[in-house]
Amino acid sequence: MIELAEPVPLISIQRLRELLVRSSSHFEEKRVGEYELNIHAESLGVAYTGGIDGGRPVMVSLMGPGIGDEAVFEAEHADEVDQEPLIGFTPTQPSTS
Repeated sequence: MIELAEPVPLISIQRLRELLVRSSSHFEEKRVGEYELNIHAESLGVAYTGGIDGGRPVMVSLMGPGIGDEAVFEAEHADEVDQEPLIGFTPTQPSTS
């Protein structure tokens, strides 16, 4: 998971998507910023040790402002302290400590 403090330009998301498509044997885009794929082991510098196509399943999720379903996130965390004034941005994953 890649957690972001600021919105990401669409061109950057497109570049990430293109990289993932090139690096994988299977690519599925669940939503903008959420991808399921099989990465070719050799593209990661890992020795191929089995499997049908040399890939390893990976899920990539971008989280942050403008990515995903912010309304669901806000509803799930509505009863928490607003952390933005303290740290300068709203975290996508609140602290559990």
